[in-house]
Amino acid sequence: MHRTLLIVFLMLMAAVPAAYTQTDKLPDKLPDELDQAQWEYVRDMYAIDAILLLAKLDTLALEIDSLRKLNEYTENFDCEAELYAIVGASKEQVTDYRLKLQEAESMLSNNIAPGDAERNIVAGLYSSKIKCLPEFSERVAALYVKMTAVKQTELPVTGEDMYTVAYGDVLTGISLKFYGTVNKWNFIWEANRTEIDDPNFIYPGQLIKIPIK
Repeated sequence: MHRTLLIVFLMLMAAVPAAYTQTDKLPDKLPDELDQAQWEYVRDMYAIDAILLLAKLDTLALEIDSLRKLNEYTENFDCEAELYAIVGASKEQVTDYRLKLQEAESMLSNNIAPGDAERNIVAGLYSSKIKCLPEFSERVAALYVKMTAVKQTELPVTGEDMYTVAYGDVLTGISLKFYGTVNKWNFIWEANRTEIDDPNFIYPGQLIKIPIK
């Protein structure tokens, strides 16, 4: 449509008498009577204005259509479903996870040493990718730290340090902190393969093992 309007515009401009092409708009007041050339000029100028307005209208219609589609996409976008898809879980699985987490938090709230059943529940919560959802990440990390702290008082020292990941931590930085070099990050990763699927993805609150030098 724009191309057609442009062609018509150029044809009209070519048809405007040379005497009247020195201005791009009509005077504020037109004579009461127009001769043939003046009348044709006024007609063509109005036609040009109409074409320009139609072009603007066409552009606005396209923008309105684009905004309408964006609005429909935004209204129908389910952020919750997108997050669940990232961790590979359904809404029902997340609901079940939430109930198990509440149960585990309730069991450990009385500070009584947990048994194998409680440890298995916490281990299951911690091993699930659902723990990465914002609703659960800090709660599960705190629960795991609490469970590990209790467990460490019952077991002999293994020679490994435990480190809680802080905001901004990466494995190379943790390697530098404990070993004085960034090149031993893979030692930490190998010792935590069950906890760290991707060495580029660790999160605050995660408890990891630091192998002895």
